[in-house]
Amino acid sequence: MKSRKRLTVVAIATSFLFVSASPAFAGSINGSGATFAAPLVDACKGDFTKDTGHTVNYSGGGSGKGRSDFTGNLVDFANSDAPYSSGAPANLIYAPVYAAPIAIMYNLPTIKEPIYLSPASVAKIFSGYITNWDAPEIAADNERVVTTPIFETKKITTTNKGKKVTKTVPVLDSKGKPKIKSYSTKTINIDLPKQQITVWYRTDSSGTSENFTRFLKGANATNPDTRIWPKAQNTTFANGTPNNISTFFNFQGASGSAAISAGVAGKVGSITYSELSYATDNKLPVAFIQNANGEFVGPDAAGTSTFLGGGTINDNGTVSVDFVKKIPGAYPIGTTSYALAYSSGKSAEKQQVVASFLTYMLEKCASKYPEKGFAQITGPLATKAKEQIAKIK
Repeated sequence: MKSRKRLTVVAIATSFLFVSASPAFAGSINGSGATFAAPLVDACKGDFTKDTGHTVNYSGGGSGKGRSDFTGNLVDFANSDAPYSSGAPANLIYAPVYAAPIAIMYNLPTIKEPIYLSPASVAKIFSGYITNWDAPEIAADNERVVTTPIFETKKITTTNKGKKVTKTVPVLDSKGKPKIKSYSTKTINIDLPKQQITVWYRTDSSGTSENFTRFLKGANATNPDTRIWPKAQNTTFANGTPNNISTFFNFQGASGSAAISAGVAGKVGSITYSELSYATDNKLPVAFIQNANGEFVGPDAAGTSTFLGGGTINDNGTVSVDFVKKIPGAYPIGTTSYALAYSSGKSAEKQQVVASFLTYMLEKCASKYPEKGFAQITGPLATKAKEQIAKIK
């Protein structure tokens, strides 16, 4: 059995050990894959070029495309939100350099406060068992006493594109974990409208879909209602659902996180799953999701770090999470996304740029752009990521 160790992922750190030296050459690398990682890559690759002289081209296309391009040796690196299930190249290296929440975003303009959803309600919405926002299950989630963690924060000043910017980040405890300052307990009574739900889902092969359907299966594993989400995770959302959603009038598919998020923004009553920054870009509210501890937590870096901290790190650099473990403060749809790199078979110059870029993403970018919703990885997972990056030869 492969050995495993406890995983600690923390939110935003204030200082790092990364030091970039002036390159002996200016190289260019090409990557493709997860749209989940794209907001952070797009925000940070210009900074990487400015600091190192190297250029990064990233085309996205989804985790499935990233793995396909990587297997075909068409790129210098790729990103995937999930590991290969089969057919992984022998010279593959997983580097866990991204961590972020999958947000449940929706379009209900008459509701002026965030809504609350249990995993069972989320599963019933995305499987087609719930088709209207005034369904009894959603009403029960939003007419109750809710407990929400409040994380301790502080302000830091960073330099972004030559300008000093002050941002709010979580405070870490002595073990590098986000600190829960207190809990908010309140009685809510949100009147959901009599409105049809339109479910937007990814049609492309997507690691985000795989992680989301993994949550729907894992978080509902102990629910006596076996209809809720009986299937295991799947990279193609429609293949993971318990019903044939192609026959459902209220399901709408599109390729990529940007497309489904824009679809939600364009149609009242819609809902989808995607990376947090797509909700921000489209000015969409996000739901608080109930964790195994009974708390309702919003999709942020601190809650994601807390959830991932209850998982394990595998020998190959991948992460296994636990949906039924009671972890105070955890946001239960947090996920780690992986850079895919080659241990051999590429030029030394290309490999040097790839290693430099992945180190930069790991150590600098989440803290430079906390508004993108990514958690800064430190502790044992950061150590494992650096070990993996060191294998890029």
